[in-house]
Amino acid sequence: MIKAERHQRILARMQEAASVTVKDLAKAFATSPITIRRDLIELGERGLLERTHGGAIATHEVFAEGSARYEMYNYGERNHQQSQEKAAIAECAAQFVSDGDNILINAGTTAQALAQALRGHQDLHVITNGLTVASTLGQGVRTSVYVLAGRLDERKQATIEHPGVEGFSRLQVREAFLGVHAISTEGIYMRDSEDANMNRAFMDAARQVTVLADHTKFQAFASFLIGGWTRVHRLVTDELADQEVLQAIREQGVDVVVVEGL
Repeated sequence: MIKAERHQRILARMQEAASVTVKDLAKAFATSPITIRRDLIELGERGLLERTHGGAIATHEVFAEGSARYEMYNYGERNHQQSQEKAAIAECAAQFVSDGDNILINAGTTAQALAQALRGHQDLHVITNGLTVASTLGQGVRTSVYVLAGRLDERKQATIEHPGVEGFSRLQVREAFLGVHAISTEGIYMRDSEDANMNRAFMDAARQVTVLADHTKFQAFASFLIGGWTRVHRLVTDELADQEVLQAIREQGVDVVVVEGL
């Protein structure tokens, strides 16, 4: 396991448990206690934890980097974060969609950027749980948009539903385009279980899956795994993404597309 991956997983654990021990981490990551101590020293120097005898405790910044920080911003504010990267990633991803295509796009600000990039396409059939995705695509040329029913989450501008309901079992699309909260060498993650469950169902409904993620998702922490890279065909990201993590993802058979020149 590469260092960036260990750091991400250490912080993800601390979001849940608030404290960790060197012994437990060394066992969990199949590495030496010396390596873990070095990791904790580096994370401590970044202000993300406080070292204790035999381990570490989380600082406020750990939670601020995860769900707590996410909650601080409304949808409109998040939409302006990394807007240039999101737009470039979306324009690139739109090239993999043809007129008349049958696709699924999840909710979120990167997904909305893709919807904007697809407005020049014609005769699309799009399934989404994103309200802003639907309203943006509704301005396209002869585009049919199907919004999944469910509970409205105003903060996410999305409908949320348990994937066990009848409608999900009948979903089938050529490709799903998914924005996510976090990325590691093991897979893609969401910050809450409802989102993860729903996006897992989206993956099951698609013949191919493309993940859209700017470089900040490689530094983020999220607890709930949607799926491993064996379930993903393509990752579209920007040139500031962690190169070690990208190489590890490539080695798992994923087509990694990096948008350059931002």
